[in-house]
Amino acid sequence: MLLGTAACSGSDESSGPPVTGVAAEGQQLFRSNGCAACHSVDGSDGVGPTLQGLLGSQVELDGGTTVTADEAYVRESIVNPSAQRVAGYSAQMPARELSPSEVDALVAYISALR
Repeated sequence: MLLGTAACSGSDESSGPPVTGVAAEGQQLFRSNGCAACHSVDGSDGVGPTLQGLLGSQVELDGGTTVTADEAYVRESIVNPSAQRVAGYSAQMPARELSPSEVDALVAYISALR
């Protein structure tokens, strides 16, 4: 659902608004892991869903269920991307080996994109 790779088509030029602290660490991870190649942070369409305004929003999943994209959902989507796939996106996001602090930083960055 969330973080893709540079193998996806898309642009890595914009990775969101200026952020500080842990969110800035997450922004750097977002860039260095190629996430912007599939996920926009400005609401535009991409290979994967946009991350702008994700936290707290309702997300329709494959199978027709809907979940609230809270921090637990975002965290699970980063760690186990195939667990709850967003409806309408067929590309499979690869799992990344990230430390708990790296996942925290990515969640903080995604939270800053409200």
